[in-house]
Amino acid sequence: MKKYRLWMVCLINILILSVWMDTSIFAAGTQGEDYADNPAITIALDPGHGGEEDGAWYYGLKEKDANLRIAELVRDELLEYPNVTVVLTRESDEKIGLQERVIRAADLGADIFVSLHLNASVSHKSNGATVYVTTAERYRETVCDLADYLLGEFETLGLNNNGTIARVTQMGGRRTDGSFDDYYGVLRHAYNYGMPGILIEHCFMDSEVDLPFLKSEEGMQKLACADANGIAAYYGLIKEDGTKPEEKHAKVKGATTKGIELDCFTAPNVKGVRLVEYDGKTPGIADYEVDVEDKSLVTSLYLVYKNADGKSVTVPFVFEKGLASGRHRLKAFIPAFLSEGNYMLSFVGASNEALYDAGYNYADGEMVGFGKCQWLNSFVYNGEANFTVLERSSISTSHARWFEYEIEKGLRDKRERYPAIFYPN
Repeated sequence: MKKYRLWMVCLINILILSVWMDTSIFAAGTQGEDYADNPAITIALDPGHGGEEDGAWYYGLKEKDANLRIAELVRDELLEYPNVTVVLTRESDEKIGLQERVIRAADLGADIFVSLHLNASVSHKSNGATVYVTTAERYRETVCDLADYLLGEFETLGLNNNGTIARVTQMGGRRTDGSFDDYYGVLRHAYNYGMPGILIEHCFMDSEVDLPFLKSEEGMQKLACADANGIAAYYGLIKEDGTKPEEKHAKVKGATTKGIELDCFTAPNVKGVRLVEYDGKTPGIADYEVDVEDKSLVTSLYLVYKNADGKSVTVPFVFEKGLASGRHRLKAFIPAFLSEGNYMLSFVGASNEALYDAGYNYADGEMVGFGKCQWLNSFVYNGEANFTVLERSSISTSHARWFEYEIEKGLRDKRERYPAIFYPN
């Protein structure tokens, strides 16, 4: 009887062990299949600037160096996921042209191009993260969804969300489908080489609010983890141990922190612009009428002209308070030393207090608008704001300084909100 009981106990133990082993093997196999299902993807990380191009420089830190370090940390995080290849467009303090960066990524078989940057503002009061995405319809859903994951990560870190922004070219360049090119060179080239592209402005180097993320390796590691987690979550990547990042999304997809505060989720609409009075002098003062429509207030407005030689000039409007919806009579300063001749309006730029911007390119008798990652309204334009420079005027040094002061005053708000306009990457 005792032998029978002992035999039964051994048999039960063997059965238990067998079941445990089968379960363990099954579990291990399932886990292996999970991460084995990761897409075979190559991610190009582009550390902005390099060599003679320092980028922004504050508190003893150069942007080019911080961009490279963040890129290295992002690479290390992403390489923990099987089937993922990560390439850097530069691995040293090297100056590289914008197109060359994209060519390097394309030659290495990159599936997506991610340019890494840090921001700065003239006022030193701006803070927060922005993700710039391509304007191309072909990739818009991909890049906007990825930006949503990334901005969700940045919001979790406590950074302000300055939005997902697609900035259209000011020079009128078009793709083969007729749509207008991107403003940023790396995004424009990424499209041309068959890759979706994004540009991340992680935070502001000159902001005391954002400084903790840059003054230590630990802070940069947080930014890098945010990048890696956002990318991995978007692609549904799983590590070998079966873990995967939590999916985080922006509080409102495509909306800025400021936009949520103001209950404003749209870019400003420009509905017309007309030159009323100009004496033909350079420098000079011109009067315009401008029609705008916006749920908040338009905080900056500027025009880009071209002359017969193809040279461009930016003419900013000056106004102290934001513009509500309606028609406004505004002054603009025609810059000094322009060549005599005709200047045709080619672009109208606007932004509002919710930090959404819009750009209108001239095309076949219309100004066609693009903003907040979508096509906006268009309005008929038959040269109503074109001007002719008749003569170069001679003004005193003090008067010239007054002109410069007034122009700077008018541009100040726009510089705070969109420093990349003045310091393009």
